[in-house]
Amino acid sequence: MTNKDLIVKMAALLTTLVDTTGPAPASYIYLAFGADMDAYNVVTGVASRAGWITLTSETVELTASGRAKAREIEAAMAGA
Repeated sequence: MTNKDLIVKMAALLTTLVDTTGPAPASYIYLAFGADMDAYNVVTGVASRAGWITLTSETVELTASGRAKAREIEAAMAGA
């Protein structure tokens, strides 16, 4: 995965989860990444280490920091 692919997938992950009020099924995220386990592991791993998501074997949930980052991405995209 290129850095550009990672950024696109990260933006998609964060801006999708920002509309949730709780944890999302991890399987939905995996399927959204085309059932690409490597992409899922890289993106969720980076997001987790950055403190943007909490991750369990079954769920993915935005942290307050992740929600703020998603709002920044949305604001930047609105200006594009």
